[in-house]
Amino acid sequence: MPGVQIPPPLFFFMKYLYQRFYNNIRQNNLIIENDTVISAFSGGKDSVTLLLLLKRLQEDIRFTLKAAYFNHKLREDSNEEEKWVENYLEKKKIDLIKGSSDVISFKSRNKLNLENAASISRYDFFNKISDKFPNPKIATGHSKSDLTETFFIKLFRGSGLQGLSGIFGLKGQKIIRPILIFTKSEIHEFLNRSDEDFFSDPTNKSDTFLRNNIRNNLIPEIEKIEPDIDKHIFRTVSIIQEEFEYFRNKAQKFLSENLVCNKILPAQKLENEPLALRRHIIREFIRNIKGNLLNINFDHIEQLANDKNRKTGISIPGINFSIKKGFIYREQIQLPEYKYSIQSTGETELSEICSRIFVTSSEKFSKPSDNFEIIIPEEEAIFPLLIRNAENTDKYKKINSDVKQKVFEMIRSSGIPSDIRNLLPVIINGNNDLVWVCGSPVSDRYKVRDQQNKFLKIKMESPLFKPYMLFPHQ
Repeated sequence: MPGVQIPPPLFFFMKYLYQRFYNNIRQNNLIIENDTVISAFSGGKDSVTLLLLLKRLQEDIRFTLKAAYFNHKLREDSNEEEKWVENYLEKKKIDLIKGSSDVISFKSRNKLNLENAASISRYDFFNKISDKFPNPKIATGHSKSDLTETFFIKLFRGSGLQGLSGIFGLKGQKIIRPILIFTKSEIHEFLNRSDEDFFSDPTNKSDTFLRNNIRNNLIPEIEKIEPDIDKHIFRTVSIIQEEFEYFRNKAQKFLSENLVCNKILPAQKLENEPLALRRHIIREFIRNIKGNLLNINFDHIEQLANDKNRKTGISIPGINFSIKKGFIYREQIQLPEYKYSIQSTGETELSEICSRIFVTSSEKFSKPSDNFEIIIPEEEAIFPLLIRNAENTDKYKKINSDVKQKVFEMIRSSGIPSDIRNLLPVIINGNNDLVWVCGSPVSDRYKVRDQQNKFLKIKMESPLFKPYMLFPHQ
C-alpha cells in the first residue's frame, strides 16, 4: 500500500527467502492443496525457519500444518529442549506431535553409529505418525549447507553414487526438503533480522561427531579458498543425483523384466550387464528382498555383484542369500504349493509362480522348440487336467526312455535348485497319469506316434521361459 513501510525483518523475509521458497515448492510440486504437512521440528535454526516459511505458505496454498518433535534423550538438556518446543509452538498456535525412543539400545541392537541410529529412529517416528493423516508430507529442515556436510561425510567413507547423492529435495512420496535451496548463512541472517527465537543445541560446537568436525573445522578452511563451496557442491550433487536416478531406473527395469516371482534373481542374465549397472541391480534387489538397505555397504554389494564362482551363498547384515545353479535368492525361501484344474482348452494363470499354462487344439503337428511346450495326441487327453507343484512320489518315463525317473531328479537336472522346484509344475491327465513336468521332456506314454491325428499343445509361459535360461531340449 502507498505510504506504508514494510519493517526490515518482514521485507527480508518476503524478498530474500519466501519467494524463492514458494517457487521451489511450486516448481517441484512439493506441497499441493489438501496435503497434511508434518514439519520436523527440533527448535533449532533450520527447523524454526522451515516452520515459519510453511506457516506463511498456508496463505497461498491450502494445506494442514503440524509440527513433530522427536526427543532422542541423548543430552542432559533434552527435557529442557522439549519444554521450549512446546512453549514455542503453543505461541505460534501450531499443533505438536511428540515422540521418543531408546536410541542407545537401537544403536547397539543394530550395530549402528549414534548419528545413524538417531536418524533412523527419528524417521521411523515421522513415518508412523504420517500414516494417520490424509495426503501426508514430512518436511525436514535440511539446508544446502547440510548437503555439503553430508557430501564430505560420504566422500570420506568411500560411498558410491547413492551415498554422494546425499540429501534429495524429494525422497520417495512423502519426505520433502523445501529449504535445501538455502545456505545456513541465509537462514541465520533471516533469524537475526527477524529477531526470531530458536533453541541452541550445545553439542553442535563439539567435534565428537564427524559432521560437527566437518562443519566447524573443514568447511571454514575450504571457504577460505572457495567461498561458494555450498553452491558448487549443490551443483555437483544435483548431477550425481541425476546419474544415480538413471542407473536406479535401469536397475529397476532390469528387475521388473528378469526377477522371477519378485524373489529370485537369475545370475546368468546379471553377468551380461556392465559392473557399474550390476552394482545398482544388486542394491535394488537387496532393497526389494530385505525391505531396506540398513547396514548394507559397498563391500556387501560387491560380493553379490562380482562373485561368480561362489556355489553356496553370501551372508550380509539382516539377510542370507543362497546362490545355486545360477540363481540368487533369500535363504530358506518358500514358494507356495498350488493346484489348478483345467476343464478344457484355454489359459490358466498360476499366480503362485507368476506363470501361465496355455492348452490349445491343433490339426497340424509341429515339433516343440524347447521343454516348455509339448504336443500330445488329443485323443489321449482326458479332461479335467490337473496342474500342481511336483511331489516327492512323482515319477514317469521321459520320451524314448525305458526307465521311470523321479520328477524331482528331472527338475534338478534341468537346472532348478531344490529350494525353488515349485517353479516347475507338473501336468496330470484325467486318468491320474503324469503327462509332463514343465522344463523336461514329455512322458513317453504321450508321445506322438501318428502325425495325422489331432493334437493338444500345452505350453508354459513363465519368468524362466527366456532365451538365457532355456534348458536343453531332449
